Amino acid sequence: MDFSPSALHAASKLAERAGVDATWVETDVLDARRVVTGDFDVVYTSIGTITWLDDLDRWAAQIVALLRPGGTFFIRDGHPQLYALDEDSPTLTLRYPYFGDGTAQQWDDEYTYVGDGTLAHPRTYEWPHPLSEILGSLLRAGLRLLHFDEGKTLPWRFSQRMIEVPGGFAWPEAEQNLVPCTYTIIARRD
Repeated sequence: MDFSPSALHAASKLAERAGVDATWVETDVLDARRVVTGDFDVVYTSIGTITWLDDLDRWAAQIVALLRPGGTFFIRDGHPQLYALDEDSPTLTLRYPYFGDGTAQQWDDEYTYVGDGTLAHPRTYEWPHPLSEILGSLLRAGLRLLHFDEGKTLPWRFSQRMIEVPGGFAWPEAEQNLVPCTYTIIARRD
């Protein structure tokens, strides 16, 4: 599911190469239950998703609505502390808010993450969500927390200072214990 036809096309090609049979739905994830039929054993939110969402309670309600009883929710995403850092600084320096106030951060970036080329509409809006908001939205929606973890590697190079390591990219060794790169949550609908 994605609101971007280009992203869905890229996902479709990847699934085809991997031999995976999948159904792709073009919609805003905050309207998922209205568009998607059926209920599921697993709902997965991919890395880099929720900073694009302004309303995590609505997001969590969609997850619960799509899961059948006993179903599992899984997310692995960039850590909100990571997103508060200045990716261009020569040191670990805070630049962006960790706690949100409902206001979107705005950027103009013409490059796309789904391949070559540039975007016709480069304005990006992202909302900071601290871990307390992320976990709180899932718990308020009725999910039961099964697992929470924070990780030291990313599948992409957030900063040019990051080094390539098995499984992705990490801060230089002396800094790897200072800032988490990802978090993982597994929760269940009772």
